[in-house]
Amino acid sequence: MPDNRRAARTIFQRGNQVSVELDALLQRYESGQISRRQLLGALAAALASGCAPAAPEAGIGVAKQLNHVTLFVRSVEESQRFYQDLFSMPILTPQPPGVNLRVGGGFVGLYPAGEEPNRIHHVCLGLEGFDADTTLDKLVARGIEASVRSRDETKELYLVDPNGIVIQLQDVRYRGGVGPLGDRDPG
Repeated sequence: MPDNRRAARTIFQRGNQVSVELDALLQRYESGQISRRQLLGALAAALASGCAPAAPEAGIGVAKQLNHVTLFVRSVEESQRFYQDLFSMPILTPQPPGVNLRVGGGFVGLYPAGEEPNRIHHVCLGLEGFDADTTLDKLVARGIEASVRSRDETKELYLVDPNGIVIQLQDVRYRGGVGPLGDRDPG
């Protein structure tokens, strides 16, 4: 299938059923019955008319960002030097025994692995208007096990995806700090 046809089918795909009208339009183009300009005009008109599929409805909220990744490391100090020396990542928030280093609007958390192997411990998705208790209730209603850990005033929600990867959910303003949203500097 030519790339332009594959791309156009992707735009109009509805579940597993592809629009019959799009197939007919593409066949007319490929057989030379309509020009490229006519094809693009028809596609633009179809998109403008709302023919394209809507975004799937979010089950518990819309993830707006990859907020952070937490690494369990052999030595927090060694890892901090590595990331700061190579990538100029400033300290965002200290969180003893670890530290969070700023990366754009997110961060990388470095924490001691202890006796465990070095690894990515979890990833965190930022949701707008996040409330840990409400989100926990929505997850439980869907049959998804999750838990809320309190770190001082900050509630941190964790769940495990179908592949065994730990996912943390927080407000988009979360930065590993203090306060109900974890968005303020400690101290």
